[in-house]
Amino acid sequence: MSPAQIRGYLARTSRRRIGIAAAALVALVASVNFLGGLGQPAYPIWDESYYLTSVARYEEGIAQFASHPPLALALISAGDALLHPNRGIDTRRVGWDKQIAGDRIPRGYSFAGVRLAPGVFAVLGALLFFALMYALTRSILAALALSNLYAFENAFIVQFRAAQLDAFQIAFVLAALLCFVVSAQRGRRSSPLLELLFGLAYGLAVMVKVNALVLAPLGAMLIVRRIAIGWRSAPRARLLLTAACDGAIMASGCLAAVAVVFAVHVAINRVPPDAASPAGRKDLAFISHTYSAYLHRERPLSPAVVWAAARDYTRFMSADFKGVPRTDPNGSAPLGWPLHRGAINYRWDSTGGQTAYVQLAGNPVGWLLGFAALLASLWLIAPWPIGPRQPDSPQAGPGPPELPPAHQERRALMIMLTVQYLVFMAVHVYLGTQRVMYLYHYFIALLLTFCLVPLAAAEVTELWPALRARRKALLGAMCVLLWAGFLFYAPLTFHWYLTHGECEWRNVLQHIVHCQ
Repeated sequence: MSPAQIRGYLARTSRRRIGIAAAALVALVASVNFLGGLGQPAYPIWDESYYLTSVARYEEGIAQFASHPPLALALISAGDALLHPNRGIDTRRVGWDKQIAGDRIPRGYSFAGVRLAPGVFAVLGALLFFALMYALTRSILAALALSNLYAFENAFIVQFRAAQLDAFQIAFVLAALLCFVVSAQRGRRSSPLLELLFGLAYGLAVMVKVNALVLAPLGAMLIVRRIAIGWRSAPRARLLLTAACDGAIMASGCLAAVAVVFAVHVAINRVPPDAASPAGRKDLAFISHTYSAYLHRERPLSPAVVWAAARDYTRFMSADFKGVPRTDPNGSAPLGWPLHRGAINYRWDSTGGQTAYVQLAGNPVGWLLGFAALLASLWLIAPWPIGPRQPDSPQAGPGPPELPPAHQERRALMIMLTVQYLVFMAVHVYLGTQRVMYLYHYFIALLLTFCLVPLAAAEVTELWPALRARRKALLGAMCVLLWAGFLFYAPLTFHWYLTHGECEWRNVLQHIVHCQ
């Protein structure tokens, strides 16, 4: 090897080690925030009162349906089985109905098991977020700093530390976004592996919560962009054929994820629902003859059985959706989500003049940065002359200036992510007219605004070079502000006891909590 090759190899090795160390630091911080003290509070948090019952039925292998697809519930059950903190406690009555009140839970029941898998996936999500930020910035330092947007997001911590579904969905959404960004950066070149992984991650996110279907435009925009790039330079027939293949691979990955999830769900739950239980009666009303024959050992597992079970499950979810009320004191309007409107009190406990809360409230600094990045992106991608003029790009004639390739790639990502955000919000505004919506339904869109933060920042520093020399200082200031915002709401995040006065201080920036 030549001296130059040796230096290049050493530089790459050193960079790889630094990247691994940075990822390890992200995992460590995330583990502290998402995995520490999972057993507390030892009471159901929000929808845990529903999901605990599903876990109990999974442990008995009872066939069942739920309001959401089965993937997250199966993973929660797997985490509980792995830790198994309730050995010796009779939990069979927990699954008797579709919901259980806190005072009906057996004495000594530990929540650490059912909260384990969400916490682990939250840490996995932190690593995927770090990788996503690196893909967007190509800077380990910037990715490490931007990872604070996820690791110190109070709303994520509250939701992901509980036995709820969002930690799983967000991890799969981040995997899909990572595949999307890397694929978009390849320009016209497609990668069957990336398309397959994108489809798989997208399908798994849908198998946690169906609202992830709204991310379908990401795949469509990738394909349309490739066609647009090569329309004038490549044979159009081959270009369209490649686009069709890419779309087929994405769809195949998604369908494979859906099929595997339902097949596993059917295979591990072979016991028919108990008609004597309220939960069993609700499920039996939707079980078809084909699925029933399988449960009663009258026919073996087959694609026809999986298809019938999946169809029955879908009918149950559809009926459950129709039963969701349109209003709720804890509900919120989607148009208020970007401004952090709609904090939810999951529970509060008082003792000796102090009160501890579990409050779904986000880090105000992170939400503000995301909203600012969204507004900046809308301005930056606006057609000339509404949008800003690019520096060092002389005009040869009327129309927008020609951008360098690196700017074009960044601009394309910004446009596609902004369009996806607008589609997400439009769909959820419509859903808000059909059923009650909650602040955590905004989490996917919040991630999209976090992706816009480094893209918008890079564009702004190109417009104002004076900011470019201060990028490290700005990153440091961002981290300090994120930590301050996190600590400000930390007592509401981790169920720490506060006096009434200390609680009211948390309403200084915005009314977040009704202090008891």
